Amino acid sequence: MTMVERELEPIDGAVTVVIPVYNGERFIRRAVDSILKQTYPVSQIIVVDDGSKDRTREIVETEYSEQVTLLCQQNGGPAKARNAGLRVATGEFIAFLDADDWWEPAKLTTQIRVLQEHPEAVGNYTGLRVMTDEGVHLIDLKPVDHTTLWPTLRWCNPGIPPSSVLLRRSALDKLGRGFDERQMGSEDWNLWFRLIATGSFCVCPEPLTDYRSSAGGLSGDAHHMFNDFMKMLDDVLLADMTGLRRILWRKRIISYQAFKACLTARAAGDKATEREYMKKSVIEWPSPFWAPERFRFFALTLMRT
Repeated sequence: MTMVERELEPIDGAVTVVIPVYNGERFIRRAVDSILKQTYPVSQIIVVDDGSKDRTREIVETEYSEQVTLLCQQNGGPAKARNAGLRVATGEFIAFLDADDWWEPAKLTTQIRVLQEHPEAVGNYTGLRVMTDEGVHLIDLKPVDHTTLWPTLRWCNPGIPPSSVLLRRSALDKLGRGFDERQMGSEDWNLWFRLIATGSFCVCPEPLTDYRSSAGGLSGDAHHMFNDFMKMLDDVLLADMTGLRRILWRKRIISYQAFKACLTARAAGDKATEREYMKKSVIEWPSPFWAPERFRFFALTLMRT
């Protein structure tokens, strides 16, 4: 029996969905339609056009004018676009959907029921169905166990994209600010880290979020993602630490993110960048007892070169 089939008390609570989009004419219909097909009715859909130069705005204005609130801004990145949506959001629950992702029909019903069972939780995230541009299903990814999020979020985002997350508006209000607009790539990790400092997350194991797999974009740029992470290292990830503990954790986190940059560079076929970040990871933290998977990966890298 799935979460959706359980006999529970009636569920309630207005949901706002915020969709940041930049040049998304290929995908925006699929994203919005997946919201309109939800088994839990959505009270407010906000599309934030982040300076698109294609037909995105025209499509939303002409095909969804009665269902969608359209905001337009100069290009400023997804964090700025999501925050623009949050400023006019009215729902008790806030969901984010990137324009190139979409949802299974029972996503919101399942998530709200799980949040109903966990009134202490600030938010919820789901498993993923990894998809191609054309909607071909590649693989299901199980979500990380919510009990391991802390302290894992100290050194990485363990696979929780914004499209899979439903948050309580009260939790965002308690923080006082949303996504960090300095960042363009790690802004979701930044927010999850700040939220978990105020309360726990819960999880829906079902793969209810259709997540588009793409080799391009900023997430495939090792240098960009590493530099973006560095913007929040000291004033977010290490803000609660001082002295030697802070120094050691700083080196561990940099070491792990350099390892992640290795993985990104390998996926892009950039051997020089892969070796650069492998060296950085080892220099920052040479012990194999911290994230030992690094050294297994590095051995394979050395065997290939």
